[in-house]
Amino acid sequence: MENAINTLRIQNFKSIKDVTINPRRVNLIIGMPNVGKSNILEAMSLLGGMFFDKEDDKFMEGQIRYENIRNMFYDNNWNDDLRVQSNIGFATVSNPKEYDGVYVCFANDSISKENEIMEKIINYRENIEEFAGEDSLEERKFMHKYKDQIVSYDYYFSNGKKNGDEVSIEESIPLVRKYKFEKDIAYGKSYKNNFLKPPLGSNMVDVLQHNGIGLRKEIGAMFKPYGLNFAMRVADGVFEVQKNEDGFITTIPYSLIADTLQRIIFYLAAIESNDDSVLLFEEPEAHTFPVYTSMLGRKIAESKNNQFFIATHSPYLVTEIMEQLLPEEGQEAELAIFLAYYEDYQTKVKQLSDEEVREIRNDSIDVFYNLSRFTPGSNSYA
Repeated sequence: MENAINTLRIQNFKSIKDVTINPRRVNLIIGMPNVGKSNILEAMSLLGGMFFDKEDDKFMEGQIRYENIRNMFYDNNWNDDLRVQSNIGFATVSNPKEYDGVYVCFANDSISKENEIMEKIINYRENIEEFAGEDSLEERKFMHKYKDQIVSYDYYFSNGKKNGDEVSIEESIPLVRKYKFEKDIAYGKSYKNNFLKPPLGSNMVDVLQHNGIGLRKEIGAMFKPYGLNFAMRVADGVFEVQKNEDGFITTIPYSLIADTLQRIIFYLAAIESNDDSVLLFEEPEAHTFPVYTSMLGRKIAESKNNQFFIATHSPYLVTEIMEQLLPEEGQEAELAIFLAYYEDYQTKVKQLSDEEVREIRNDSIDVFYNLSRFTPGSNSYA
């Protein structure tokens, strides 16, 4: 794929002080609870996730957990800028000391240019006191100069609410998309894009109607063993399940079917509707029957033109992905397994070597019961 992330650095985000990784196409993030796996995905969602915010909602609501926007910074200290840098774009969240809020800048740019542009943005922010909400000549001149790189530059109060004035330089469709399954979501909304809208998939009816022929067949097959049919009422924007008994049809609300089926349908729609995108999944296997977890693993492995970052606790998902991507020697290049651990009051990350990954597969090691075996140091929690 053309737009894969192959260099990633996260600084001053929640429990992450400074982490650098070199991802591959499928990236599994494992580790004990509360070591910061979710924080890695949340930080990555800054690479464009704000474009999926609803109007008048909090900044990155549903994608980043916080009570006060200070919680996004390491040790709640917003004197140091929060930065997420990659080869396909970067984001910075910074607090101007004269205001109780933050500037958020998201730009499409290569990592080779990132430092220069970011430093100019930060210096500009510190020197132009009237920037927040003001229509200054200097602001317009600066934004015009960097219009080819900067996508948006917004101000948010400490409670996460937008100031009201924002600078959007260009129409941009972010490539990094974080998905999160939740129950009882209305799926009937429509947007101009064909991919499932992050984070909750509120346009899934539209997605299945317009580009989901194969996916519709696959979903329908899930209900055949029960003698049921999967149906869409497009005009009403809802899914339902139907029982046809002697020509008499009884409908069952979609919200009442098993969590396993709702969850797998959601993640399959995310995978099938995206192309050349970076997809972020947090524990997609939760509350899912193992057979369907394995199905999801196969779909991830087969989706060659998407990149995946997946935080997981599931040996079934890890095993299936390894079985699909490592059938023979020398095929490790598509898979990376990152072990997150907690040491010195911060999240640290170790990438397992190809030899360690091969050892896990060949020896049928349950990596979750043997995390300490792969964790650097003896005082770390992983």
